[in-house]
Order: sequence, then structure tokens, then C-alpha cells
Amino acid sequence: MNYSDKRVLIVDDQRPFLTLLRGVVNNMGAQSVVAVQNADSALAACKKEKFDFIICDLHLGAGKKNGYQFLEEARQKNLVKPETVFAVVSADSDRPVVFSSVEHQPDDYLIKPFSQAQLNLRLSKAYHKRVVLRSVYEAMQKNNTPDAIAACRKLIMSGTRYAKTCCRLLAELYWKAGEYSQAKHMLTPLLAQKPQPWVSIALAKTDMYLTNYDAAIALAHDVSLRNPMLFEAQDILAQCYLLQHDYASALIAIERAIEIAPYSVERQLAACKIARQNQHYEMVKLRSLDVWELSKKSIHRDISHLCTYFRSILDAAEHCDDKHLRSRYQHEMMTAIARYRHDDALARIEEDFDYSIYENILTARINYLDGRLLEAKRTLSECQQQIAVRFEKYPSAFAPDSIKVMLDLGEYDDAERLSKTLAKSGKQLDEGTLYALKSSVEQSAQRRRNYLNFNKQGVEHYNCGRYQEAHNAFTQAQKVAPVNTGVALNILQCNLKLIAQMKKPETRAINALKQMYRHLKNMVMLESHQQKFESLKSDLGKYVEVA
Repeated sequence: MNYSDKRVLIVDDQRPFLTLLRGVVNNMGAQSVVAVQNADSALAACKKEKFDFIICDLHLGAGKKNGYQFLEEARQKNLVKPETVFAVVSADSDRPVVFSSVEHQPDDYLIKPFSQAQLNLRLSKAYHKRVVLRSVYEAMQKNNTPDAIAACRKLIMSGTRYAKTCCRLLAELYWKAGEYSQAKHMLTPLLAQKPQPWVSIALAKTDMYLTNYDAAIALAHDVSLRNPMLFEAQDILAQCYLLQHDYASALIAIERAIEIAPYSVERQLAACKIARQNQHYEMVKLRSLDVWELSKKSIHRDISHLCTYFRSILDAAEHCDDKHLRSRYQHEMMTAIARYRHDDALARIEEDFDYSIYENILTARINYLDGRLLEAKRTLSECQQQIAVRFEKYPSAFAPDSIKVMLDLGEYDDAERLSKTLAKSGKQLDEGTLYALKSSVEQSAQRRRNYLNFNKQGVEHYNCGRYQEAHNAFTQAQKVAPVNTGVALNILQCNLKLIAQMKKPETRAINALKQMYRHLKNMVMLESHQQKFESLKSDLGKYVEVA
């Protein structure tokens, strides 16, 4: 192959190997060679020019973006040509590393050391394949699925030597287009002709999309028995069992998939979902941490992943009956907050985020778990005021934990208002955030219904002048929501009416009034609640020293 007119990018954090490999590529005839030592420099180079070959080491330094994370970002951002060959090289031959690298579909994976002849042969084969399939890759890069499907069909009909690759791509394109029956129609004869693992996997996935879960499970189980290291089969088993609500079997399958190929954000997210269904909160915590660690250096970087990890620790504490273990989780929470406060990844987060405010929201959750309800309410109220001043739009990352504390404290109106604000923002929420919001609402649903029922009765009695009955109903509402500001104001209003009806105010009634006033004056309130409180102070001043 003639490399003289080809542009080559070499990426390796070890300068000696970088220099050596550059010399090898020059000896192969390449004249335009760029050599860099990290993924960020490689991405910058790809933005300046389009390379024909990219040869990248898998490990690019501790705590740095690695080779397949660079590959994924370069492709998703269209920084490479459709015919660009991406070869990953590594001295690491451990199975989990190799499987996870291959999962990102580089054009080749070479184990160090290798000779110039080996490199030349592998690169030339990969380039020829890319050139033949250029029409398919061009359409895929433009997200033009119909044209990509047509190009695949045309190549298969031409009798290309790359028919197997075309069939695999065609199956993926059919899935993307929602044409599952077409995929099944193409794959079924292939399985009958010559059973191959990839065909069985593709057919099992197609059956899953067609909701033929038993057929998908049978195929995936069969191919996994013949190929125990085929992690895709375990992925399919996990998803099918999950869709059949067999959560225990789903957990076994996803744990096996992660054991084989752990370096996948999508797989770790799937494990989080399955672990939640099994109420396996320790596993949710561990997998959430893996999601953040894997994603923070990749194109999947999102502050919500870090928030989900923090939240998972407190969820584990909340569902723990052992006081010592709960205390351990809370200590783990504070340690995690301190550890990630100065994480370099936070500086690269695109979303506007205030770490200190979020830390205080989590502190409010901890206060609630410890039974310090008023402290939790005060801390959360201060956070909401700071958010209103600091941000134009409410940050979605703050919402799940804020709403969780609001619902726990019985501040249902506040929680509903924040939920509506979040819905109006139009921001697409990740699955972990959606689950947190949904579970919080479901857990508080019965208490909220009881609160609303008692509060409604109290309002009806009050409007009819039945102040004692109103007071009784509001008191019942307060038992459900002990620190709810609205119901506390309603009780205060009832007390004032009841005292006004007495010929001589009773000492007990005056003391109750004083206690409620002290309770309310230290609360951080919404503007509407504050206005109502101020309007009651003139009547309060007849019986209580009002500040």
C-alpha cells in the first residue's frame, strides 16, 4: 500500500514508543505524520485536519482519557472521515480490557510488540475495507439511515468480500430504523446456513425488539453456553429478564456481563436500573460510582452521573435498618463530597453547577434522616433561595434531592411547584434522575393524600366558621406533615379565631399561640407564606410579643 499521500496520527503517552512508532510509519512511506501524547491533543489535531490513519495506544496516562474514549468522541463529533482507519494498540492483553476496547469497534486491535510488516498488513487490510464500505459509512456519518441501508444492500448484492460486515451493519441499521421484521427476515437464513455467534446475537436482539422475549432468551442462552465470554449475550438476557419482570435473573446476567466487559457506561447504567428493581442499594451505589468514573473523561460526561452517585449513598442509608451501617453510609457520603469537590472533571462540565449549594441540599437530606426536621427544612429553604439568585433556570441536577426532601418534610406544594418548573424547562433527564423523581413521588403518595384530605376539611370548616373543627383537621394534617409551613399558618389562624371567641383567653391557648409563633418566626418561608404571616401579626400582637 502507498502511504506517501496518507495523513497519519499517532497517539501514545510514552515518548519512546511514540518516537519508535513514528519511525516505523515513516519507513512505511508516510510523509505526513502527527504525533501527540494524549487524547485531548489528538482531538485538537483531528479538528485541524482529517487523517487517513489513527494509531492510538489504549492507555494514555492515569486519570486521562483513554484510547477508546478518544475513538468514541472523535466519531460522535464527526472529527474523522468515513474511511479513516482507527487502530488501537496496547501491551495490555487482559480480557476485560480487550473486550471493552473491541466493543467500541476500532478497525483493528494490535497487541504490543508488533513488527512493521504486521502493522502494514493490518492497516492496509482495514483501509481497503473502509474504502469499499465508504458509501455505507458516509451515509451513517450523516445519520441518513435509508441511504445507509440502500448502500449495504447494494454491496451485498454485488458479492463483496465484506458481505459479513455489511450484514452486521444492515442489522444495526434496521434496528435504528425500527424495521425489526426486515432484520429478522435477513438474519434467519444466515443462521440456518452457518450458525455464527454474531448472527445468533443479532437475531436474539431482533427478537427482543419484536418483544419475542422467550425466543431471544433461548438464543442468547444457547450462544452463551457455546461462547461463555460473549458479553453481548448476557446483555440481551439481562434486558429480556428485566422486561419480563424477572429481576433476580436480570441481576445475575448483568453482573456476568460486567465481569466480562466492565468498561461500558451503558452497561453500568443498565446494571443500576436492574439493581434498583432488586432493591440492591449497595450495588446501585457501586455501579453509579463506576458510571461517573467511566463517563467523566468521555463524551458521556454529565454532572447528573455524579449527583446520582451521591444520591445512591443516601438511598442506601435510608433503606438501611442497622443504625451503625446507616452512620457508615452517611460518613461515606461526606467523604465522597470532599473527594470530588476539586475533581478536574467538574471544570469541564458544560452545565452550570454550584457544588456548595448541592452539598447543602445533600446535608438537608442527611438532617432529615437523622430526625432533625427543622434543620433540614431551614437548610433546604436557604438552598432554594440561593438557587433563585444564582441561576436563571433551575438546574435539573438539583431537583431530585430537593424534591425528595420537600416530600419527606411534607412540603407538597413546594415539591409540585418545582416539578412543574422542571417539566417546563424541556430538559431531557437521564434515567437515574427520572427514577429518583418517580420513586420519591410514589413513596410520599399516601401521606400526601392524607395531608390534602385533612387540609381540605380544615379549610371547609374554617370558611364555615367552625374554627375548632378546622383546628382539629389542620392538626391531623400537621401530624402527616410536621414542618409544613402552610398548615402551621392555618393552625395559627385558627388559634387566633378561637381565642377571640373566648371571654377571657385561656393560659393554655395563649401558650399554644406563643409556641406556634416561635415555630413559624424561625422558618424560611415562600413569599406567599411570608405575606400571610405578616398579615396575622397585628392580631398576634394582642396576645404575643411580636418581633
